[in-house]
This record gives sequence, C-alpha cells and structure tokens, in this order.
Amino acid sequence: MTEPLLRIRNLRVWFPVGAALFGKPAQLRAVDGVDFDLQAGEALGIVGESGCGKSTLARAILRLVPSTAGQIVWMGQSIEGWSTRQVRPLRRDLQIVFQDPLASLDPRMTVGEIVAEPLRVHAPELSRAERRERVADILRRVGLSPDVINRYPHEFSGGQCQRIGIARAMVLRPKLLVCDEPVSALDVSIQAQIVNLLQDLKRDFGMSILFVSHNLAVVRKLCERVLVLYLGKPMELAPTEMLYSDPRHPYTRGLLAAVPIPDPAVQPLRLGTALGGELPSPLSPPSGCVFRTRCPMAEPQCAATAPTFDEVSDAHRVACWRWREK
Repeated sequence: MTEPLLRIRNLRVWFPVGAALFGKPAQLRAVDGVDFDLQAGEALGIVGESGCGKSTLARAILRLVPSTAGQIVWMGQSIEGWSTRQVRPLRRDLQIVFQDPLASLDPRMTVGEIVAEPLRVHAPELSRAERRERVADILRRVGLSPDVINRYPHEFSGGQCQRIGIARAMVLRPKLLVCDEPVSALDVSIQAQIVNLLQDLKRDFGMSILFVSHNLAVVRKLCERVLVLYLGKPMELAPTEMLYSDPRHPYTRGLLAAVPIPDPAVQPLRLGTALGGELPSPLSPPSGCVFRTRCPMAEPQCAATAPTFDEVSDAHRVACWRWREK
C-alpha cells in the first residue's frame, strides 16, 4: 500500500477547565487517542453524537486547535509541533468548509473578494486579471454565475452561501478538504446538491475529504470509509458498506438504528432499540470502555479495562470486548 496522505496516531486534544486557587485544572478530554490513515483521493466520514469530538478532531488535524499528544503526519512530515509560521505554507493544501454557511463568510466583503482572498495570500505572484479569471472559473465549477462577484453574502440563500464557501476552499486546489458538518444547516434537497457537488469535486480534482457529520445517510453516499467516535475515542473504523451492513460495535448499531425509516409500520418498532441514557461528561469519562454506561452488552470486564482497537479484518477495526457476539 502507498504511503498515506495523512496519518493520525494516538491523537489527544485535552482542554484545561477551571481550578481552585491552588488546585490543578480538570482536563476535558475532547479527543482521546484516535488513530487512522487517509489515502490520497479517499473520503473518510467521521460520525457520532453531538459532543463526541468530531469537530475538535478535524480542527486539530488542521492545526486550528493545539493537540495535547500524538502524531499528525502530513505527507510524511510530523506537523503536530510546528509553529503557526511553519504551518502557514501548508494551508494551500489543507482547506476547510464550515458548518454555518453565512457565518463563515465576511459580510463586508463581496463574493469576488472572499473567493480571491486565498489567492492573494498564497499566490501573490498572480496578477489581478489572473485572480479574477480563477475566481470566475471556480464559481462556475461550484454552480454559481461569475456575475455574482460584486454581490454580498446576505443576498444569497444558505445553499448558495455554502457553494461560495466551497469555492473559497477549492480555489487553491487543496489536497485535503475538511468538511465540518457542511450540510447540517441546509434543507434536505439542498443537502443532496451539496453532497453531489463534493463528489464531483473530489473526482475531478483528486483530493481527499474528511467529512464530519451526524447524518449517516449523507456519509454513506459520499465516503469510502467511516470512523465512529464516542466521547473522543474511536469505536469502529470500516469501509462504508461493511460498516452499514455488518456493524460490530454496539454504539454503531445504535446509531444506525436511530436513522429513521419512512415506513409507519416499521419505524415505531425501531424506537425501542434506540440508545438510552445521556453522553457522559468528557471531564470524567467512565472507566474502562467509555460506552459501557449505555451499552446493552456491558459486563464487568468493560468497567475494568479499556478495549483495544482490534482488527475484525484487514480494513475493519473495532474497540469492544464482545465484538464477536451479534
């Protein structure tokens, strides 16, 4: 197998929270020991409930928040300890699309200025005419007319604003695009359009995608593999169809059971299999397996020792002592 574009090893992102005058601050474990590889041209979905650390993981990979421990290896280079100045040249290849389409765009800038800003920063050798040509080209590519360059973000719908955000990220032709729940604020019909657009861009530009989402249907359509997180820890990692057809972790099964089915004869019966309880606090996670307090298969061993990330097969890994039982 070729060297992965991105390699993450035992990544931790802990935040100190409060303290008495002479006491030590508590540690909020937002991300707590994540491992995965991302190949060039691959789309990896990161899923889980709200508060499980998905967005923090994505931002730590981009060095938008500092990591506490672990390795972030980008194209063979460990970048977790790099300074802001050292990371700046990498921004050309590492771009992000944010969750809120309108809030991620500067309301005082025109669409042309917003999309051209990365070129002014990372490609200063381009003339004004060349920048304008590239902006017009990428706007067409994301489904917008170049005539919108003199308009402002508040004049557009949510779906159009997200297309502008995608154009801003894609104008540099990055190798990795991180999508932090890019369709959660959009109508269902618009979600499908944005996902189709991302599929086309991935194919045409050969880039990799990290797609953070709680919408399992969207992830299934776009991604080749899926990483399931719970309380900052990886629960399961598998090729998409394998994970959806043969989930081995009880948490993954619970997430899939929570996806509604448009059948009034079937859906009410599925409600009884939904996950119970609430997500524990990352300030004081449960001992052993962090999912054990909500797991229908929990046993004493689960409280005593954290499970290892076992290989079910070459491409399928799961962190559960009882994954062999169905």
